[in-house]
Amino acid sequence: MEKKNIILRTIVSFILIIAISFAQLPASVQAEEVKLNLYAKAAVLMDADTGRVLYDRCGNEQLPMASTTKIMTLLENANLEDTVTVSSYAASMPKVHLGMRTGEQYQLRDLVLSLMLESHNDSAVAIAEHVGGSVEQFAALMNKKAEEIGCKNT
Repeated sequence: MEKKNIILRTIVSFILIIAISFAQLPASVQAEEVKLNLYAKAAVLMDADTGRVLYDRCGNEQLPMASTTKIMTLLENANLEDTVTVSSYAASMPKVHLGMRTGEQYQLRDLVLSLMLESHNDSAVAIAEHVGGSVEQFAALMNKKAEEIGCKNT
């Protein structure tokens, strides 16, 4: 469990570093002193140890979950060494995709990288089906976990 927490914190930190790097914030200036020039519609920078919000933009606005959903896929319920077999449904995902074919097999670790770095829709569906049995059952697992860790309005 501790290893999963470390992985999750690392991923969240990586996302925050990317967000801050786009902010063009001078090193000598605190976030409260400057209006950040972010490309993101919404952002939050939180101290992971205390939960204190250091910066937010549109922090209370309800938005689609995209990246949050990706992070939730990494929380529990799977072994990164698992082999995932691609379903016809996963292989049929449009637009941003890895280009999977029905019946191909991938290591879960590789699909997670595809999902986190490139937002491949076919990887997301293959992971969801592998972990939850179906996209719908996986969504139920995510919602249950979100509730357990205190997420609201997800």
